[in-house]
Amino acid sequence: MKRIRLLALGLVAISATAWGPAASGPPLPVLFQSAPGRFEVAAVDVGGAQRVVAQATEAWQLLAGPLALPEAFPSPVFVRLIPSKEWAEPVPFRVFVEVGGVVSVRVRWDATTPEPFVRRALVQGLLMRQAVARHGVNERLAAPLWLEQACVGWWRTRAEPALLDALKQSTAGRSPPALDRLLTWRRGETEPVELSDGAVWLLTFLRSEAGRPQEWSAFLQRLLGGEAPDVALAASFPSRFENARERELWWQTGWHHLRRARTLPGLEAAESRAELADLARFVVLREGGDVVMTLRDLLGQAGDPVVADELTRRATALNRVLPAVHPFYRNAALSFGELLAGRNKLAERRESLWTAFEADWRDANELAAASAAALDAIELSR
Repeated sequence: MKRIRLLALGLVAISATAWGPAASGPPLPVLFQSAPGRFEVAAVDVGGAQRVVAQATEAWQLLAGPLALPEAFPSPVFVRLIPSKEWAEPVPFRVFVEVGGVVSVRVRWDATTPEPFVRRALVQGLLMRQAVARHGVNERLAAPLWLEQACVGWWRTRAEPALLDALKQSTAGRSPPALDRLLTWRRGETEPVELSDGAVWLLTFLRSEAGRPQEWSAFLQRLLGGEAPDVALAASFPSRFENARERELWWQTGWHHLRRARTLPGLEAAESRAELADLARFVVLREGGDVVMTLRDLLGQAGDPVVADELTRRATALNRVLPAVHPFYRNAALSFGELLAGRNKLAERRESLWTAFEADWRDANELAAASAAALDAIELSR
């Protein structure tokens, strides 16, 4: 059986042995790659690895902005799903920085592994990989607990926008945690929800407060390099406060403002375009190399169980992101959903749905380009 590699919200490599008849001896692990230089997932459980690589791809897409991620790292974050019966650690996952700057994440895995553990493992691995990329390998590298929790919360509220509204409701009437307490929160301490929620608002606040993109990026770089958070904050956000009391007032004012703002975390036009383009693109590995296939081409193979499972997963992913899609791309997203829902229709009907999707996609891109040009013209006229 030939190997197939599908771009499932990214690039996924599937070993042929995973789909063939069971061989004698222990099962062989399979490797999945979200995209070159991003995440590589190895596991014996094919279904589990598929779920984790989809989460890894989503994590990269939604955290690329906050973490200032490059297009790719020279080497990916290596994720290994270890069967629970072979796991001897007291914690559910471990992140290691190995010789040469390789970042390895090991996760205790079985069918009941909670999704929050997987998300935290992926985020911590991503933070450490970014730390290595910026500072090289040294003993001062850090992935602060508040930043890990903040990134997981950012990811959840961007992947499922209704969760931001839930976060606002859960923090209504609650005083913000002290800034110093958040910044010095250490692993091994208790993890109350007040601090986890506060971390999400702190990340949101600092990114919104940055007058220039370099301010947040500088603070992030200092944190990952192991600099004391209070020193890093003062150096990266100059002229915001003169002492600890003013710093706390600055944070508390920002907390209340953001919590009361009547906004949902919608995607920008470019982010929406990237999300839909990834969902509509497939790469198939054949003898001669990679072949890119459109969704239109693949729908003709919807009867294949592997392809059918992948299309079902993409439909689920589309439904999750749909509430956050930018208005320019709303119609394209809806017609994309109709196309996926009609994958088992007759060829003539599928072609009609594809034509509608193409038209909505073209209109969306034209509208986004016209809007960007108008905004650029206004900016130049000032």
